[in-house]
Amino acid sequence: MNQTTPLSNVYVILNKVLNTLIRRKFGEQYSVRLNSLCFIANRTDVCRFQYFTEKIGLKTKKPVTFYELNLIKEFLLFNINSLLICIDSKNYVEVTNIEVVII
Repeated sequence: MNQTTPLSNVYVILNKVLNTLIRRKFGEQYSVRLNSLCFIANRTDVCRFQYFTEKIGLKTKKPVTFYELNLIKEFLLFNINSLLICIDSKNYVEVTNIEVVII
């Protein structure tokens, strides 16, 4: 069985799981959303020597401290790489950095 998961499905699954993990770890006031254009651009015409930065929007109902923002960023970086290995191991590309935009 040599099937690969379509990129759009990987994006949807990754978005849902990251949202669930963030809400469980940091509270219900947070939600995250991957930038779909950046995500897809990072995975099409891939050069293996490139560094990948994902853009993630962080929606919150309260102010975020710099310390908390760093914790969220590190948490997302670890989990996004772990999830990508599980969801789409055949086309796995390591994310080296995350740009968090507070909405």
